[in-house]
Amino acid sequence: MRPSEAPIPLFEKARELYAIARLKFKTTYDKTRLECFIHSLFQDIEEYNRYLLTYSHKSLYESKVFEIGFGPRPYRLLALIGLGIEAWGIDLDIPVLEGTIGQWLELLKKNGLERFLKSFFRFYLFDLKERKELEKSLKMKKGAFTIPKERLWVGDAAELELPCSSFDLIFSEDVFEHIPKERLEILVAKMGLWLKPGGLALIRPMVYTGIAGGHLAEWFPGNISSGLISKKSEPWEHLRKNRFQPNTYLNKLWRKDYRFLFSKHFLILEEKVKYPALGQEWLTEEIKKELSCYPEEELLSNNVLFVLQKPRTG
Repeated sequence: MRPSEAPIPLFEKARELYAIARLKFKTTYDKTRLECFIHSLFQDIEEYNRYLLTYSHKSLYESKVFEIGFGPRPYRLLALIGLGIEAWGIDLDIPVLEGTIGQWLELLKKNGLERFLKSFFRFYLFDLKERKELEKSLKMKKGAFTIPKERLWVGDAAELELPCSSFDLIFSEDVFEHIPKERLEILVAKMGLWLKPGGLALIRPMVYTGIAGGHLAEWFPGNISSGLISKKSEPWEHLRKNRFQPNTYLNKLWRKDYRFLFSKHFLILEEKVKYPALGQEWLTEEIKKELSCYPEEELLSNNVLFVLQKPRTG
């Protein structure tokens, strides 16, 4: 993930960080919400297993798995490993795993002061509590919480060299929208080499043209109908007035762009929209007219799971 290429005023950065922090407090320090958050990770894992059984006729628990972009909180990957699944992952930024002085100094040197501060406060305010809940859930599932650092790689996935046919499953959640298109083209081609014939890639980006695609906290999926955060921007702000910038790089790809990119190397078995009606209540006739160059499929896409399969032959 790269920072936004446009300079963002300090006030706007602070406003976004405050909005995100409020959400995190609400999720992490509300027991029910925290349990739901951890439960959703295992729902994702069950979903991966269903797709593998359906299309590859192989269980997740006998598969080799690779995650692209595990992020600063690699809970999904750690949950897979904790369940005994052979899983690895890569991310561009250094994750904070134990919170040792050495890790903090390494993170500061590589990722810069702003990301260091965000990671530092997130780790002590939220991460430790979330990890404890994940550990409890894994024990209930006869698993164990471990942090095998050798399985969490740091680097650019597009520059990674791996043996052909290494994995049965490659997955990525909310990452591909942050990768420049030219790097994505390299990465997707490599994914086609890394997968075994018949293997699956489950890729779920936040599509830019959806109401949440601008990555402003007030339009995150959980906030669209919530009164927790007051909205200073308008629906589909990023496609209309574009007055506010997120503090992250976005490649601005449409759903059709991902479809075209993936079809070069994979069979597209399914496209599943996570929140099919997300934004529908805000899509007035006036906004439809203003955004008439965008098909309604694009405006209501948001999180889209692309179920991709490497051809078994040829």
